[in-house]
Amino acid sequence: MTEAPQHPPLGSAASSDVAGLWSPARRQRTVGLLLTITLVAFESLAVATVMPEVKDDLGGLALYGWVFSGFFLASLLGIVVSGRLADERGLAVPFTAGLVLFSVGLVVGGAATSMPMLVAGRIAQGFGAGAIPATAYAAVGRGYPAALRPRMFATMSTAWVVPGLVGPALATLVEHAWSWRLVFLGLLPFVVVAIVMAVP
Repeated sequence: MTEAPQHPPLGSAASSDVAGLWSPARRQRTVGLLLTITLVAFESLAVATVMPEVKDDLGGLALYGWVFSGFFLASLLGIVVSGRLADERGLAVPFTAGLVLFSVGLVVGGAATSMPMLVAGRIAQGFGAGAIPATAYAAVGRGYPAALRPRMFATMSTAWVVPGLVGPALATLVEHAWSWRLVFLGLLPFVVVAIVMAVP
């Protein structure tokens, strides 16, 4: 007669290792990572919605395409650089640098008085927008047990889907009610919250 398998008691190291994404030990990290991904996704989509108004305000039609090309090219560079920094200096450095550059891009974009200035802000944003998700995905691999990683990756995918559904409509509402500049500047408080929650 064989003995029944012994399960670890609740509260043991083994049971805490498979605690959910929203357990007290992981809640702050989970919310912080999801918030940063949501911010990047929202801004990527919202800017496209308000660009016709921005072009009418700033002019510079010849640089219109660079508002998007500069962002995506810089994001590719941000992915590469942040990956190397994460291997050499840990996750906090590229993640913080990405959030800071993203914030700088928001400020420059929101204060832009010309299309070249807006493009410069978008390049800074793009570098940060590349570094943030790349580091966040690495943080999942290093900071969550294997059993929770698929669930966390699925949740992070949702953080891309939701802004795709509501982002353009919300950006249009903000533009009509206030100004297209608030599509940039209005995200800054959320970036600060993300830094406080995720970086530690």
